[in-house]
Amino acid sequence: MRVLNTPVAVTATAVWTPGGVWVNARPNAGSSGGALAAWPEAPPLRVAHPKARRPHREATVLVQLAHALLMARAASDPTAPPPNPAQTDLLLGTARGSAATDGEFLRDLRERGSGFGSPSTFVYTLSTAAPAEVAIALGLRGSLATITAGGISGLSAVVRAARRLGRGESRACITGGVELAGPVHPPASEEPLREVAALFLLESSSFPSVWPTLSDAELGFEPAATGGDVGAGDCATETLLALATACVERGESHQVEVKAHSREGHWARLRVQW
Repeated sequence: MRVLNTPVAVTATAVWTPGGVWVNARPNAGSSGGALAAWPEAPPLRVAHPKARRPHREATVLVQLAHALLMARAASDPTAPPPNPAQTDLLLGTARGSAATDGEFLRDLRERGSGFGSPSTFVYTLSTAAPAEVAIALGLRGSLATITAGGISGLSAVVRAARRLGRGESRACITGGVELAGPVHPPASEEPLREVAALFLLESSSFPSVWPTLSDAELGFEPAATGGDVGAGDCATETLLALATACVERGESHQVEVKAHSREGHWARLRVQW
């Protein structure tokens, strides 16, 4: 059991799926496959990120969702001081990484020739490029990273962020996961990718608060556990939605364990307490 020395609170959640957008509310996955739902109320990019030039779709999604996340944090407890941007990290999990952008860039090269690759697309072939737009838009100056752990990349990122805050190495972190499909989904796929973007604002807290806290944050790798029935935890969407639900709904037991493992052998778990 991994004990966090400093209490870590989940002070805001924001989830975007094919079913809609939920901020500090229980999310719904929507259809079994498909693109993110339209969000007419999304903060305009010119407001959320005035410095943006030609941001890729993933960057736009993350910037708008992160903006809503911080607005929800401010509204949930106006008396609590907001997290310091200079001490706020950004850690996201993604199984696909920049695959959608890579495919788009390569398709342009095939269709238009090797001399016509788009520089504005090429910059997003780095998996940290889209999260970097969030850091620029929000003025965050903490550490920035993305990680990959199969279908539980998002949960793994949250666990890593919680452990970092629990050790006193950080004061706040925007963490979670994002999985977006490319412009054209491969026809060989058995079913279309269900897109998801889920963000959680974690803050170290040494005082009682209205927010749930995280504990028992653990992760590992067990290759011997691969194969056979890996359970629902292998789905990025279901894992992230389970965590978001636990963070916004106070259960009868006042604590919920969220755990999952991927087909590759990655596993992660943590406990949400009210």
